[in-house]
Amino acid sequence: MIDSKDKPSKFFQSKTFWFIFLFTLGSCLPLVLVKTLPKPSTATKPQTLNAGNSLPILTVANPPASTPKSVTTSPTPQIFTPVVPKPSESIETPKSTQIQAKQTKPLEVTKTTTAVTKSKAESKPKTPTKTAAKTATKTQTKSKPKQNATPAAIAPVIEVSVAIETEVKSLTVGASTKAAITDEKGRVLQNINANQGLVARVDGNGIQLDNWQLPAVTWIQPQQGGAVYIGDKWFRGKLLLVVKEGKLLAINHVDLEHYLYSVVGSEMHPTANIDALKAQAVAARSYALVHIIRPASRWYNLGDNQRWQVYKGVSTEYNTTQQAVNETNNKILSLQGGVVESLYASTEEIVNRVHGGSGMSQTGAYKLADAGYNYQQILSYYYPGVELATLVRKK
Repeated sequence: MIDSKDKPSKFFQSKTFWFIFLFTLGSCLPLVLVKTLPKPSTATKPQTLNAGNSLPILTVANPPASTPKSVTTSPTPQIFTPVVPKPSESIETPKSTQIQAKQTKPLEVTKTTTAVTKSKAESKPKTPTKTAAKTATKTQTKSKPKQNATPAAIAPVIEVSVAIETEVKSLTVGASTKAAITDEKGRVLQNINANQGLVARVDGNGIQLDNWQLPAVTWIQPQQGGAVYIGDKWFRGKLLLVVKEGKLLAINHVDLEHYLYSVVGSEMHPTANIDALKAQAVAARSYALVHIIRPASRWYNLGDNQRWQVYKGVSTEYNTTQQAVNETNNKILSLQGGVVESLYASTEEIVNRVHGGSGMSQTGAYKLADAGYNYQQILSYYYPGVELATLVRKK
């Protein structure tokens, strides 16, 4: 036993102490190191969507939070349902005025201005007088297509081509179902899996998609009526990629009625009165049809922004916008057998300034619908003298 008064250096200098000390230190050191090392991070670094990555799940956005005044309905987002497209066919109006997709003679329209300007500013439209209401009613009576004793006409299937991207070097593409990659003549070059994200790039005079070298004009065609992914959105129909002047064109070919599902939801609030949405559906259909016959480019009919009609794909489809389109199926505005280029803007002030007073105020349509006007009366109020015609399949 060591006396407490003795110097401890004698014990610490002994071999026994150092052996015990080193053995204990060697046993505890790994535990100390393990406890002091940081835990592996569970966070993953965001990845750029390259070839082989999965695309976002195809869903539909909820309605926006803000609503126009006097809104009483509340739409439910419509889940995307694949629809097998039918072959495009020529069409005609009830007066047997045939409208061909590639018509050689110019179509008669009421206006030639194509710009559609939108603004967040809202101004109250002129309150319709009783005289205006009577005029609208009378016009509506005249606007009804003549009823024939023949069986109901078969609705045509019309395809519209919309430029989604016009000057990009690369973009992400894909499909919600298995899809075929074909050339301009329809020959299958490759196949891609559902939800497979691929980056399309300009490569010389052609397109590079993953490790595939493709021609300057390439189609991506989903099976079973699937949707295509372009940039950061889902779109119904199929996709055409074109190399033009060293840049990529991404063009969505889609059924006109399905196109309108999104246009109505992009241009109008989906919780608005259904008659306001129906008026928008008819106006947007007529506007699009004019540009199908008088296309903006050899590659596409019109664009996807406010210069034309706002089109955001499946993300702006709602059950209310689908209802508005379906219940006005193939209805257009017609004048003397031609299709009216039905211009419109968000407010009456913009309609007056940009379109010379010819066109529909969208905020005005909200108010008229809430005041009890049906969609035919709203259209008659903003497009006086026109008729509501129905497109039917050519026999």
